[in-house]
Amino acid sequence: MRTLTSIICLVFASTVLAQTKIINIPTYLNYQNQIDTILWFKWKYSLAKKLELPNLQTSNDPFHLRFWTDIQAVDIWTIDHKIYFGTITNYAQRYDSKLFKKGTYQVDKIFSNRIQLDSSIARKIFYLLDTLNIVNIPTDDKIKGWQQGFDGTEYIIETLNERQYDFKTYWTPSIFADTLIEAKQIQTLVDKLYKDFKLSSYYDKLKLPKGNYKRNGIQGVKIRNYKNTNSITD
Repeated sequence: MRTLTSIICLVFASTVLAQTKIINIPTYLNYQNQIDTILWFKWKYSLAKKLELPNLQTSNDPFHLRFWTDIQAVDIWTIDHKIYFGTITNYAQRYDSKLFKKGTYQVDKIFSNRIQLDSSIARKIFYLLDTLNIVNIPTDDKIKGWQQGFDGTEYIIETLNERQYDFKTYWTPSIFADTLIEAKQIQTLVDKLYKDFKLSSYYDKLKLPKGNYKRNGIQGVKIRNYKNTNSITD
């Protein structure tokens, strides 16, 4: 879900091991007329720290890509472009039960696990990313015709190479897949991750206790019977 309509791109340089690296993070002008990073970046940056995922802005990997859904993070990387590594981090953010009953949505605990991918699977996903040219697709608000909405699914992709880090968001690419080549590329990636690489099956390995859980970063309609005893809000 997007609530920001005025977004600009901030580019700045940081020095890492005597090399200049470009960091691209979407920004906007806040109510104080100051440049601020978008909420999606703040949420995912904070979440990545809690999940103990590496900070890609300071990583020295020659290639690293992280694909976020609202319940998983898929990391694919290499240090030599010969051997490829991959992990899938499953996570669920549970609300404080007492506050939830009062209509206050405050996360009190994050449950997660991490699954190491076989190198051959990581290599296949890398080739998929390369074939679809995912790294070079701009964030959605930079693509003419890619509109924003207040419902749907948000996919986030972080990419890193030796020269540059990018944080990019893609709102519900399925809606634009018939008219925008970039949306079709992102949707193809999503479809193949779920169909060919069975992404959902990895999440089944995360066992959750009873509770109310956060989805998409926004509170909304409650979904019943998730994992038998859980409910999740979209």
